[in-house]
Amino acid sequence: MKTIFLDVKFKGGLGNQLFQYANARCICLKNNIPYLLFNTDNYKFESLDRKFSLLNYPIKGKLIECNVIAKNFRVGTKANKILSSLGFYGRVEECDFKKQKIILGHKPFTSLIGYWQSDYYFKDIRPQLLKELTPIEIPALPLCMALPNTVAVHVRRKDYLDEGRYGFLGTNYYNMAMAKIQCFITDANFIFFSDDLDWCRNTFDKKEYLFFNEPGWEKDYLQLYLMSQCKHQVIANSSFSWWGAWLNNNDNKIIIRPAKPFKDKDLEHESYYPEDWISINND
Repeated sequence: MKTIFLDVKFKGGLGNQLFQYANARCICLKNNIPYLLFNTDNYKFESLDRKFSLLNYPIKGKLIECNVIAKNFRVGTKANKILSSLGFYGRVEECDFKKQKIILGHKPFTSLIGYWQSDYYFKDIRPQLLKELTPIEIPALPLCMALPNTVAVHVRRKDYLDEGRYGFLGTNYYNMAMAKIQCFITDANFIFFSDDLDWCRNTFDKKEYLFFNEPGWEKDYLQLYLMSQCKHQVIANSSFSWWGAWLNNNDNKIIIRPAKPFKDKDLEHESYYPEDWISINND
C-alpha cells in the first residue's frame, strides 16, 4: 500500500503554515501522493485568533470542509479507529526540532504533524514553491520598491515584549545588522516593516529610512510578499520574517539574521537558518 491522502494538521500563524505546506508539498511530489488535504481543526481552538491563511496563494491541495472526511483523521473517532485497526491510518510527527528522515509507513490515510521549520525538508522544490507561494492577487507595487538596493527590515516587537521564550531582539541588533549591510552596499535603502511602526520611527530616526504603511497592503500575506521583493533583508526572530527572506529570488541577496533567535534554545530547529545567511550577535 502507498499513501493516498496526506492530511496536514496546520497550526500557528502564516509563517508556520508556510513551513507546514512546503514540507507536505515536497513529500507529495517525491512520493506521488495524489491528495494533499488541509486540516484546520486546530484553529477552532486558537487562542490568538489566528486563521488559516494559505488560500490567498495558488497552492496545490484541498481544504477539508466535510466533517465526514475530517473524522477519518481525528484520533478517537469511530472512523479513525476503524482505519487504524485495518492498518490504513498512520501519523508522521516531528521530533524535537531536529532534522529527521520522513518515513510514511505505507498507510493510505496519513497525518503530518509538526512545524518543520527548516528548508532541509523542501529546498529541493524551491522553484515550485516560489510559484505557489506568490499571492494570487497583488496590488500595484508602491513607489518605494523602485528604489535601488532596497533592504526590508522586519521588526516584531509588541507580542515579544511579554513573551519570555522568544524575546524582542532590541535596537543594538538592528543597528549592527544595518551597519553590516552597509559594509556590502553603500547605497542601501532601508524599509521598515513592523507591528509597531511608531516605535520604529521614534527609535530609528534617520531621515533616509522608510517605514512601510501603504494603504491596501495591510494584510499579512501581502506584506510578506513585499518584504520578499526587496533586494536584501534584515530579519526578526520569527517564521514570518524567515519566509520574507527565503522567498527573495535575488541571486545576490544578503540576509542578516540573529545569532540566537530565541531565548529558549529548545524552540530552535537545529537547521533553522540556511547556511549563507549572515548572523549578528543579539545578546
